[in-house]
Amino acid sequence: MYQIPNIEDKTKALYIYLKNNESDNEGDSWYYHHNPTIVSYINNLSKIDCEKLISQISDWEESMLYNLADSFLHISNPNLDGYYLYGKIFLKITNVEMGEYLVQNSHLLRSIAKGSQPIKFYLDLEKKIALLNDSNALELVRLKIDEETNDLNKYKLK
Repeated sequence: MYQIPNIEDKTKALYIYLKNNESDNEGDSWYYHHNPTIVSYINNLSKIDCEKLISQISDWEESMLYNLADSFLHISNPNLDGYYLYGKIFLKITNVEMGEYLVQNSHLLRSIAKGSQPIKFYLDLEKKIALLNDSNALELVRLKIDEETNDLNKYKLK
């Protein structure tokens, strides 16, 4: 197993780590080794590093994003919304099996702070989940859409 390189460009270091370890399919190595390593690394990123990570990961390969997704569910860096980033990764994944795995955590998307993301993000999630025919996840994202639109309507009425 490769370690995260100690280089100045923190986003590039994470990229290199994911790339070097993408073929690691040993049992639960991602769950027990890689994810905690990535979470710890991301939790120590500065605000500038977080901004750079957000802007660059959308260009990363699908397999790398898939390997990164679960880590976002456990981060506690105040400069990142891990649940939102998980949703963004889910939207980028085109591999059906990967999508079916990621949709299993869609209930956590309801933890995204109200009003922090555009309604289009949730509508895109709804479309993607509908394609996977996951009725439970679809119901949950629709509840989130209702919460978000009800809050918007409250402000419009005032």
